[in-house]
Amino acid sequence: MSIRNLTVVTLLALGSVLTGCSSNADTICDRRRECINDDLDTDRCADDINDWIDDKNTKDRKERVEECADCLSGRSCAEALERCLVDCAGIP
Repeated sequence: MSIRNLTVVTLLALGSVLTGCSSNADTICDRRRECINDDLDTDRCADDINDWIDDKNTKDRKERVEECADCLSGRSCAEALERCLVDCAGIP
């Protein structure tokens, strides 16, 4: 594990401890900002995901968001991109 990846994981863990648990949408959006687009508006991203869930309000959409967030948690950006594409595909 590189120093950068270790730093990212440490900061994520510390942030979770200091701020409490965030929602699954927040987790997904924070990781997108961190790994893909550092200009991403995470509040808007989380609102879009929650609106997407509420639009159909199906158990499937909620489960997909939860599975995606679970997959992303505790992984480096490289690991998340490699291992979480299937779990996170189609989530706005």
